[in-house]
Amino acid sequence: MKALIEKREALLAELDQLVNIGETEARAYTEEETARAEQIKAELDEIDATIAKSEEIRAYGDRAVIETRAAAPAGMDERAAINAFARGQKVETRSNETTLTNSSGLVATKFSQNVLHTARDLANIVNQISLVEARGTYKQIVASDASYGVSGSWVGEAASIGINELRWTTVDIAKYKYASTVVLTLELLNQTVEEFDVLNEVTDQFARDFAYGLETAIIKGSGSGQPYGLVSGGTAVTTAAAAAITASELIDIYHGLKGAYMPNSVWVMNNKTLGAIRKLTDSSGDFLFKQEGDFSNGYAGSILGRPVLVSSVMDDMTATNKPIIFGDLSQGYKGVLSPDVTLTVLNELYAGIGAKGVQGIMWFGGRPVNAEAYEVVTMASSQ
Repeated sequence: MKALIEKREALLAELDQLVNIGETEARAYTEEETARAEQIKAELDEIDATIAKSEEIRAYGDRAVIETRAAAPAGMDERAAINAFARGQKVETRSNETTLTNSSGLVATKFSQNVLHTARDLANIVNQISLVEARGTYKQIVASDASYGVSGSWVGEAASIGINELRWTTVDIAKYKYASTVVLTLELLNQTVEEFDVLNEVTDQFARDFAYGLETAIIKGSGSGQPYGLVSGGTAVTTAAAAAITASELIDIYHGLKGAYMPNSVWVMNNKTLGAIRKLTDSSGDFLFKQEGDFSNGYAGSILGRPVLVSSVMDDMTATNKPIIFGDLSQGYKGVLSPDVTLTVLNELYAGIGAKGVQGIMWFGGRPVNAEAYEVVTMASSQ
């Protein structure tokens, strides 16, 4: 089923590219393009029919089997099943909501959603980028050459209309595996569900760690075995000093961003950098940083009217570091998050210390896709 879904996504992406040819190049489709489009439509119909039949068979044959060392109560819900599973009880269900086995990972729809939603709430930077949930490799369409752009011109009657083109290409955004392990002692696990809710504890710890993993990747990812971060792209701006920034430089950074990206622009920096900027004033003696307005989405205040997002992942203001990002991150960065989280109970690995491990895995990929949408400030190498 997974292979069919991935093939379907690839065919849809190819069909979308064919559609874009007709819309952007303003020409008729060639015979080869028309034939390929019809072939793709036929393949999609066949795949959709196969998926529908598989779902029908699965729904008909679906059975939930729950086995525990002590007989599980009838109608055990997902929370109770996961708590029992984490305690080492043999639990197996094959419902649409939960799949549990002691020998393989746990893939639970509600559990995945709870962990990912909480992680996204904790990592404020996630809410600034363009994020999609998808399985498999995601193809992102980008302008292939900055020297080509859309620009019209006034044309006289019966005058020739010049040709201007915007060239497009696609880049693959592959997802990488981020793993974390929560260790729970047997003393905790042997408590009753009412006294210690394993699911709540596991969800909270995984969400906090996943949030840090996402924030680190989105901001500083190297692209080697992990996503590319914002600081690997954008428009570079270098300060005059190696350990400080001036009010004039902040104003220049602000006005260096194109107007189209200003409405959704944000500043990103750590708390130490913000502390230094709070002391800066403009030529009239007014502080650049303001704490006015409604900043209920995790913002600390504003600089020159644009909100400030504080992240501990950002560098300090020291030589060659990149302590400040400014711009529209939703147009500058694309992130791809798998909607699934895998949970595996490690019964033996921590047996020597009287504990069990619960290993969680998420998949995320991302990369900068529009350098002019945001600026990355780099500190000078020396004074």
